[in-house]
Amino acid sequence: MRAGFALIVALALCITPVMAQGKVKAAATPQSVQVLEMCETFAAGDVLAVEAAIAKGWDAYDQESESPFVKSYAGSKDVPGLGYANMFALVESYPQNTFGYCRVDVAEPAGDGQSLIQAIQQLDRYEGEAIQNGDGSFASLTGANGATNRLLLAHWSQEAFVVQLSIATPKAEASN
Repeated sequence: MRAGFALIVALALCITPVMAQGKVKAAATPQSVQVLEMCETFAAGDVLAVEAAIAKGWDAYDQESESPFVKSYAGSKDVPGLGYANMFALVESYPQNTFGYCRVDVAEPAGDGQSLIQAIQQLDRYEGEAIQNGDGSFASLTGANGATNRLLLAHWSQEAFVVQLSIATPKAEASN
């Protein structure tokens, strides 16, 4: 009887690791994509962008603007696995369009630059080209599926990691 019980326990211990393999954790969002997503929030003109950035660990704030038609923002964050990031964003209001811009700079970045740029390039919402050479990894992208109102440059070198995003959004026509 004890031998049978021991056999059952041994089999259970053997099966447990196999069953645990079926549980797969979702992969973490790459740091470069997290930085881009924060930039997208600002450049899209989201009125809650500062609060959203703060909730994600950024020291973000409104800056004094030179015009009622311009809102500017700044922020910083020590991004794990990437380095200390500085962000600048602005949103300009024109009669028929809103223009949003966001740039994040990381001086002397850590991590694998090619994989950081590749993670951005592989997003379904962007398309374009990327180049890897002795100087670093570079991407020039636009919004996919006709969303040409989004222009994105990203690069990584030993000296810097940069995400630079511009979004031009037509304003809804005012009804008379």
